[in-house]
Amino acid sequence: MINLLKSSLFGLTLTMALASCSYLPSSVTPDTTPTQPTNTQNSLPDGPFTQCPPASSADTMCTMQYDPVCVKTQVGSVISYRTAGNACSACGKPEAVGYVKGECN
Repeated sequence: MINLLKSSLFGLTLTMALASCSYLPSSVTPDTTPTQPTNTQNSLPDGPFTQCPPASSADTMCTMQYDPVCVKTQVGSVISYRTAGNACSACGKPEAVGYVKGECN
């Protein structure tokens, strides 16, 4: 009887542990990517300009901490600036040229 109780308790514990690992809040799904600020402004803030490395954004995984940078982007002859959540996400787009720490002016 005690062995039956132990195995039942083990089975229940295992089931609860596996069920809790698969829980996702209803507001978050596995393919949801948190959005980054996209404030488009006219100029970069003061500070050193960091060039974005030539890399494939599909190969880069960024953390989601908020440490804003002002990104310079160029499409053809059009240059624009936008605030991104952090340096890693700033350089995740092929049109990104580089960034300066801080939000765009």
